Amino acid sequence: YLASGKEIKADCVIFGIGCLPNTKLAVDAGLSIGKGKGIAVNEYMQTSDPSIFACGDCADKFSFYDHTPSGLRLASIATAEARMVGVNLYQQKRKNIGTIGVFSTYLGKKTYAAAGLTSKEAINKGIDLIVGNAESINRHPGGMPGAEMLKVRLLFDAKDMRLVGGQVYGASSGGEMINAIGAFIAKKVTAEEIVLFQAGTHPALTASPVAYQLVNAAENALLVYSNR
Repeated sequence: YLASGKEIKADCVIFGIGCLPNTKLAVDAGLSIGKGKGIAVNEYMQTSDPSIFACGDCADKFSFYDHTPSGLRLASIATAEARMVGVNLYQQKRKNIGTIGVFSTYLGKKTYAAAGLTSKEAINKGIDLIVGNAESINRHPGGMPGAEMLKVRLLFDAKDMRLVGGQVYGASSGGEMINAIGAFIAKKVTAEEIVLFQAGTHPALTASPVAYQLVNAAENALLVYSNR
């Protein structure tokens, strides 16, 4: 039921209520708290006391895209930060690039995955979006055992056609596909570079090389861009 009294029938309801870091220990130790209400850290994960480092859900986060505060709290982010701290304790070498956000889940035998910005988030950040879409069976030929449809949607900044976000839906192989998209975002890869990406394919593992979803979604985005 909604607050208005309206009833909406649904098979599944997900409450994304968020979380707040527990920073009591840090506050008691006299450490600074950041804009995102986590323990303030620099790009090397040092706190306001340079001899103390912080990482994980209680450390403050900033966006990869514009360095604004980020509320993302993911195991993938925490473990990357831990690897930074493990090295930076001895030598300031690994820098935090900010949170990208790579998610995946599996519901009703379908993969739902996203990396980076959504269309709404990109527009809110003032990004002029170019979107490319592609879908294909994740095996070749399509009659191979385990064949399922896999859809890919890629979001590019029209200014330089660099990848800023992506979504994947369908086959379970999408769980690894979204990790590749996250890596492309982190390296600021362009649509043209994705089109020329030399993807390893196999009949029992992936779509055909001519139907590879990542490449074709980027090609579709370039076509949209050229027709503007």
